[in-house]
Amino acid sequence: MGGNTCSKMNSYILESKDITGEWKLVSYLKNFGEQAYFLNIPSKFISMDGKTAWLLYSGNFATDWNGMQIQNNPPGSHYGMVLQKIEFLK
Repeated sequence: MGGNTCSKMNSYILESKDITGEWKLVSYLKNFGEQAYFLNIPSKFISMDGKTAWLLYSGNFATDWNGMQIQNNPPGSHYGMVLQKIEFLK
């Protein structure tokens, strides 16, 4: 199903042993940002023990488009470079 680029967006994180795939779903993030785009975890931002990292993204570029109220979800999301510290759980 298609959508409007100024609506709430869903994101997901994938993993693979190879850059070309085969990919596996790590996490599906409904309404993340709520308009997050270009989610990535730069390799230099992963701790030496691999337990924590920084998720980088931008979002919330149209917070009141056609009356749709876009929230900061998670807190700190905004239109600009956002860094959120994340922890990997087993």
